[in-house]
Amino acid sequence: MQIGVLPPGEPGVFRSLLLPEAADALARGEALTALGLTENGLALGAAAGYLENSQFQLISLYVAPAYRQRGGGRMLVDALLELLPGHAAGVTVRFTVTEEEHRTLAPFLAHLGFAREDDHGQSIYLTTLSRVMQLPFYQSQPKGRGTPLCELPESDLTALAHAAQAAQAPLPPGGLHGEWVEKQVSVAYLENGVPQGYVIGDTSWPGGLTLSAVWSSGVYPTLLVSLLRIALARAVERYAPETVLAIQTVNARSAELLRSLLPNIEPISFTYRYPLSSVDKTLSE
Repeated sequence: MQIGVLPPGEPGVFRSLLLPEAADALARGEALTALGLTENGLALGAAAGYLENSQFQLISLYVAPAYRQRGGGRMLVDALLELLPGHAAGVTVRFTVTEEEHRTLAPFLAHLGFAREDDHGQSIYLTTLSRVMQLPFYQSQPKGRGTPLCELPESDLTALAHAAQAAQAPLPPGGLHGEWVEKQVSVAYLENGVPQGYVIGDTSWPGGLTLSAVWSSGVYPTLLVSLLRIALARAVERYAPETVLAIQTVNARSAELLRSLLPNIEPISFTYRYPLSSVDKTLSE
């Protein structure tokens, strides 16, 4: 097997071996470092990434299933590691386990010397509605404040968006009016027209639900718990018990709260890093 550098331009036979965003960036001629793995003229795998704040972000790494367990993946990573000293302080890999084969990536990276890094609470967790229904947290009857987004007037939705932006709070993709927002499940609380918090669900996860944005003004300490319970109860009413539920956390506090309320939830997003020598120059120099 041989390793070669892919020049800027159309990735050709390697397109199917790169994630779409990596293949498209290469086709546009962006500052992407990409390698291809071949044997006897046949494309077997590819890797690609870019420099960001002295870290090399490895965004695509793939070897065709029929050619795995032959050292091709290690060859691609080793070739990158040989290119980067003096250009980057380390290599970072962020990935989310959405398919069974992704579970092999963590032990593969660990074997190569990558160490798992603390995501500081910026993680994605996965469970199902049926597992949520078994928890004491869910079985408590929904109480307190909270109105579904589908029942709020446009003026309240606008006020929510403005309050979230002012507080630099997380928002779902496309904002509160995004195409994926599930307004039957998403709930918010406004007091005398003043936004105090929300829990936003969306359908961006294929075949499932994502709780993608949670925010509280802090005026009512238990508001998030109340809104979360109401949102989950509405999700259970509308979706099958085995519906996958993905929840995104944005900091250590939100991750700690989530794990305390839903102890059977599992992280599916991970960050691994490989340290390199000090940076002397950029790859573009």
